[in-house]
Amino acid sequence: MAGTGKTHLREAGSTLLRVEDLQVEFPAKGGRRVHAVSGVSFDVAPGETVGFVGESGCGKSTVARAVMHLPAPNSGVVNLDDTELGTLSAKRLRETRVAMQLIFQDPMASLNPRRKVKDLVQEGVEIWHRGGDRHALEERTRELLDDVGLDSATVWNRYPHELSGGQCQRVSIARALMMRPSLLICDEILASLDVSVQSQMLNLLKRTRAEHGLAMMFISHDLGVVKNISDRILVMYLGKVAEVLEVDALDRETVHHPYTQLLLASVPRVTGERIKPSVDGAAQDLPSPLNPPSGCRFRTRCPLATDRCAQEEPQLEEKRPGQFIACHHIS
Repeated sequence: MAGTGKTHLREAGSTLLRVEDLQVEFPAKGGRRVHAVSGVSFDVAPGETVGFVGESGCGKSTVARAVMHLPAPNSGVVNLDDTELGTLSAKRLRETRVAMQLIFQDPMASLNPRRKVKDLVQEGVEIWHRGGDRHALEERTRELLDDVGLDSATVWNRYPHELSGGQCQRVSIARALMMRPSLLICDEILASLDVSVQSQMLNLLKRTRAEHGLAMMFISHDLGVVKNISDRILVMYLGKVAEVLEVDALDRETVHHPYTQLLLASVPRVTGERIKPSVDGAAQDLPSPLNPPSGCRFRTRCPLATDRCAQEEPQLEEKRPGQFIACHHIS
C-alpha cells in the first residue's frame, strides 16, 4: 500500500538533499489533472546512494526532474545543502543547480549531435567559466574520459553517432563529473544497454562514487540493479512511497510491503528458483494517475485490502529497524 509520511527522514543537518511533501501534477484534457507525484518525502546523505524503484509510470523520473526543478514541483520543499531551491531566483537557481547533475536515460537524445566528444564534456565548465586555462581543461577532460573507460585519444574528435550506446552514456557521465557535483542523479541510465554493458556501467558508477565522494539518486525499474548499487531503497507506486528500507533488508527473511514482494518476485534467477509473492497482482495494470484510487493507491491490486484501505491513506511507519512500510495490515 502506498502512502505518505516523514518518519523515515533523518535529521536535516546530516543530509545533503532533503525533499518533503513533493507534489507534481500535469494538466490533461477536460480540465483533469495527472497526479504524477503525491506527497513524496526522502533524503540523501553525503556519499550515499538512494535507489528509486517501481513500475513504469510510478513517478520515479518525475521526482528526479522535480528535484532539479525541471520543471519546479507544484508544491513541496527541496533543500540542497540547507538551501531551499524553491525560494531562489532563476539566476541563483541555475548557479546552485550546478552541484546536481542529471544523467538521462537516452544518451543519444541528451548529447548534441553536432558537437564532438571533447566539446560535449567541456561545455558545462566553459559556460560557468570553471575550467581554468586551456591546458588544464584539456588535461582534466582526457583524465575523465579515461576514468569512465573511454580511450580519450580515440573518441576525442568523434561525434555521438560514431559511438555505441554504452560509449555515449560514458560520455554523459564524464560530462556530469566535469562539473564536480555533490549529487549525481541517474535516471534509468542502464535501460537501453545490453546486460554486459550494464554490469560495466554499474562497476563504473561504484568506482566513480568512491573516487569522487558522490551522493547519488539511482532510478530504475529493475530491483536487482537497484539492489546492486544502493545503500537505501525507496519503493514507489503510482506517485506514492510504498516502502523505504536499507538494502540489506532485501536479503533478510522479513516482511515486506505487498508491492515490494511483487517486485522481488519479478527478479530473474539463474537457478530457476522464484520467490512466490504473497499477493497476486503482477498481471494487473496500474490504475490511471488521472483518477488514482482513494486511500491506499495499491488497494485495487492487493488481496489484503479492506474497507479501511479505501477510506484511510496509510502512513509510512517503522516496522523493523531501518524499514518503513505504508500498510495498515503489516505490523
